[in-house]
Amino acid sequence: MTQDEVLQKLRGLLEQDFKVPTAKVTLDATFRGTLGMDSLDAVDLIYLVGKEFGVKTSVESFKDLHSVRQVTDHIVKIKGAA
Repeated sequence: MTQDEVLQKLRGLLEQDFKVPTAKVTLDATFRGTLGMDSLDAVDLIYLVGKEFGVKTSVESFKDLHSVRQVTDHIVKIKGAA
């Protein structure tokens, strides 16, 4: 799975479940700053990412991932290793 494929799916999740305009979801966007998400949103997002991409997720594995780029890279790495 490529970074672009992950980004497109992530944009869809953020738009559908968090009402974030897709134009705001760039690789350099931060969840708390750019996208205005809070800690409860982050927990929900981690769950949805696991479900959407078919990967095992935990708050611990995502705690240092603050930008869209970091999350997409993390998912690409997980999917590549699977």
